[in-house]
Amino acid sequence: MEQRASIIALLNSVKRGRFTAPNRFVRSATNLASAKDGAAGTAEAGRIAELASGGIGTIISGASFISEEGKSSARQWGVHSDERIEDIRLLSETAHRYGANFFVQLVHAGSQKRFQSDAPALSPSGLTPPTGVPSSALTTNDLTKIKADFAEAALRAKRGGADGVQIHGAHGFLLTQFLSPLFNKRTDKYGGSIENRCRILAEIYDETRAAVGSNFQIWCKISVSEGVSGGYTEEEGLYAAKSLLALGIDGIEVSSGTVYSDADKRCSMIGVSAGETEAPFRASSAELKKYASPEQVIILTGGIRSLPVVSELVHNGVCDLVGLSRPVIAEPDLINRWYEGDSRPAACISCNACTKTEEHGLIECPILRDRNEGNWSPL
Repeated sequence: MEQRASIIALLNSVKRGRFTAPNRFVRSATNLASAKDGAAGTAEAGRIAELASGGIGTIISGASFISEEGKSSARQWGVHSDERIEDIRLLSETAHRYGANFFVQLVHAGSQKRFQSDAPALSPSGLTPPTGVPSSALTTNDLTKIKADFAEAALRAKRGGADGVQIHGAHGFLLTQFLSPLFNKRTDKYGGSIENRCRILAEIYDETRAAVGSNFQIWCKISVSEGVSGGYTEEEGLYAAKSLLALGIDGIEVSSGTVYSDADKRCSMIGVSAGETEAPFRASSAELKKYASPEQVIILTGGIRSLPVVSELVHNGVCDLVGLSRPVIAEPDLINRWYEGDSRPAACISCNACTKTEEHGLIECPILRDRNEGNWSPL
């Protein structure tokens, strides 16, 4: 009975500073590969409706590019122009209709691109990660534009009715490339020491905060370790995250690794076993939680599959919220299932088959497709 009460507490509303949510579950940003010419449509809104009605309290959009040169994949959603404000409004209103929060994740690909583009690829030093394309080193003017692009995209999110934005500093995209000593060889104030390599994150946060004001949520997702030999360490990743907390950012989502990391350190690990190998980044989250104020939220993402583990993470002060991606691709109504008393672990087997469906359209779980009810239409 005590364990059940503890679990139910996860499904009750939560308030931390200016952030409120109907529960502690977050759909971690997931690129659905459904946008056409950068525009989100009814397919994306349908998935948002499915997730929100399925019990997720806070939904973070798939990575949305802030400029044409910052686009990473062909069917990626963009918030790079005022034309996209209506997209934001559609997705925000859809989430709100079912009681969920909606955050827009903002990203610049740097040289981590997966499609042919006329826009130039840019990176800290003109070096290419294993998953990237040839690029040019960013100039001072380029950096000024990138900071403005993040701020303007965040302002569009606010005007479109979103509850907040998340700056993507993880998984090998531009801001990870700045943190990485492998790909950041700059000799100016943005290169060298970890203090310099995370400077761009702080400046983007400051400019974004100035654009949206004090009452709009700004989060950041960080890979606390690059997960590859010669890359930045967990200590350095935590330094970057703690620096943002000191500046007053509203939330940090803890992830780790990149798509080019060692197999056991990638952001989408395979072979996660419920109750045994869950939450591999918990130690980093627990360390970061010590530095968060009562008004700031720490979200732990990666390999979370069962309610007892979620309960332990929250009640032992490891994190405030838990992020789920692959489990709710497989079961969009997972949280409702748990709430209704079916506390079996998520059906997701961490095989990453869902990532292969991106080639053909809206991402789904091909393993459990026949169990799902299909995409909703919010219209």
